[in-house]
Amino acid sequence: MEAKTNTKPSSLRWAILRQALLRKTRESPGNQSPSAIKRISRKTHQGFNLIPGQVVEDHVNEETNYRDVRICYTLPVDGTPKILVKQRVNNSVDLSDFEVSDRYNVDNTGLVCQWPSEDVLAYFCLSHADMFRSKRVIELGSGYGLAGLVIAATTEALEVVISDGNPVVVDCILLIS
Repeated sequence: MEAKTNTKPSSLRWAILRQALLRKTRESPGNQSPSAIKRISRKTHQGFNLIPGQVVEDHVNEETNYRDVRICYTLPVDGTPKILVKQRVNNSVDLSDFEVSDRYNVDNTGLVCQWPSEDVLAYFCLSHADMFRSKRVIELGSGYGLAGLVIAATTEALEVVISDGNPVVVDCILLIS
């Protein structure tokens, strides 16, 4: 039986990623026990598709080799605009992303993918639009900002501010058209 550790799942994820980046072999996994690796949280599915989205443009950046897509979200409310968001395709993180993370002391969770929780929060906001009437709203750590965009597109909020600590993610938000 293995002793319990107080290591946070996020620390374990970074340790595994570091090992992969340093090309350590599978035979020398360092101090990572198999049970510790199983405790790591990770995204296991694409989401719940509560806000339907379709890829409308697929692009590979020649300089960075990133594969970006533009996703058009269709809100299930009559008369609302479609939301067009630039997102990274899963599994396309570059070493420069980690350099940005170190420089700004932020993580890459918002850049990795659109998380299922973002889908659920956007749907909740859409379902409770009256809650935002005449309010100023700020979404902190927004990732790709789907919830904030839904609020801006469908509610009578006075102001919506979408923010994230990672400037690469903010650049994706700014490219919304």
